[in-house]
Amino acid sequence: MNKLSFKMKILLMIGTALTALLIMAILSLLQERRLITESRKDMLTTAVQSAHSIVAGYQAKATSGAMPPEEAQKAASEALRLARYGGADGKTEYFYIWTTEGVGVMHPFRPEWTGQNMLGKIKDGSGVDIIAQFVDGMRASKDGKAFIPTMFPRPGQTAALPKLQYLVKVDGWNWMVGSGVYTDDVDALLRKALWSSLALVLAVFLVVGAIGLLASRSVLRQIGGEPTDAIAIMSEVAEGNLDTPIPTADPGSMLGGLAHMVTSLRKLVTEVRSATDSIATASTEIAQGNNDLARRTEDTASNLQTTASSMEELTSTV
Repeated sequence: MNKLSFKMKILLMIGTALTALLIMAILSLLQERRLITESRKDMLTTAVQSAHSIVAGYQAKATSGAMPPEEAQKAASEALRLARYGGADGKTEYFYIWTTEGVGVMHPFRPEWTGQNMLGKIKDGSGVDIIAQFVDGMRASKDGKAFIPTMFPRPGQTAALPKLQYLVKVDGWNWMVGSGVYTDDVDALLRKALWSSLALVLAVFLVVGAIGLLASRSVLRQIGGEPTDAIAIMSEVAEGNLDTPIPTADPGSMLGGLAHMVTSLRKLVTEVRSATDSIATASTEIAQGNNDLARRTEDTASNLQTTASSMEELTSTV
């Protein structure tokens, strides 16, 4: 990090923020997928449990003797044959009944399967035996309930689509009451959410990126360059190197102010040096004047001594 320039640090900070935003968008999308899937499972579970309750009601009548077992089973099958749920109109999804051995009991769109052992006869788009999946899933279940993912065409269509099946066992009759919901629209909803998220992330990318670049340029303009350059220049100046080169910077920036300060220091040092030289010259001249004065004083004293001698000779002569 210390080797990175100030601009690169700003860009790294922006990139980190945008990466975090992208990760949050992905996590949100995964969370949305989980919520949609759980919502479908809850709807499917509620519907099949309701159908199981209807069958259990007829089973209770058969057990109490209010209805013969055969009539109770037929009435339960007919009740579920007409039952519908889900979809925009609430009449899209249907129920079916199989025995735990894979024999058809009721399918609203395939009456020919009734009474037929369909093991190995109904396969999904990938070649997997759907009825065998039902039977194996129920046998492996500990509570008589099982979710079975399959590929199955919609009514009136041939293309196999992902469909989640849910079955509940009817003890005593060895039935499996179940239903399924197609999950291909989940992917469509997720794609729509993905495009919305990508558009939002892209918009935030552009806004945050633009703000980050503008802030970076503004800070660099105020500094006038890299902060490390300014620190290095101040260190050189502090050590007395006033000839250190300073990059060209905008007026009003920190480097611009530093350049002005160094220029003023150079001028001040030059003036001080010039004044020092002038003082040294004046001191030399004063010393020379003192020497001349001393020499003249000595000459005057010598002359006075000579005069005094002459006066003594004159006095002696007089």
